[in-house]
Amino acid sequence: MQDQIRLWIEEIRRYNTRLHLVSPVFLRDLEYHVLDCMELLEQVREPELADLGSGSGLPGIPYKIVHPDSRVTLIERSAGKSTFLQHVIDLLGLADIEVLQTDPLCARIGPYEAVISRAFSPQKNLEKALLRILVTNGRFYYIATLDQELNLGGSFRIDAAITKGTPGKHLVLNRYTLTSV
Repeated sequence: MQDQIRLWIEEIRRYNTRLHLVSPVFLRDLEYHVLDCMELLEQVREPELADLGSGSGLPGIPYKIVHPDSRVTLIERSAGKSTFLQHVIDLLGLADIEVLQTDPLCARIGPYEAVISRAFSPQKNLEKALLRILVTNGRFYYIATLDQELNLGGSFRIDAAITKGTPGKHLVLNRYTLTSV
């Protein structure tokens, strides 16, 4: 597992300048962000999970590594980032994981019972995409720092919040349920 994570991080660093996978500030502490995120992902147990706005593959690729028996779909609008994701999947030898290069606001995809995202923007598009691809009573997991507030509409109910704290940094994994469309 650690070899796969290390190799994935190396590939992010290798391609970041060209593809803008993560911000320069995020890149500086990438290993810490990934390790904290992986600890939170251990708490999620979904046999199938879609990563909305996958970008560099965080959190979808670490989720697949932590839960190798799960089926993961990485949804990414950018052709360059989608190509990067497929490259990493092939390089790591991951199975039961696919990349969908599409705009979830336009394409007919899903529906999914469980979706995860991290740093999706703008937020108004996140809610629209979730309403299109998540089944009623489906679960949505959102990873953010404690100071990032997510305001989803009245169709969503927050069920749980798991925090992971390291000195100077705190992550939260919120689980929402889509109660009505």
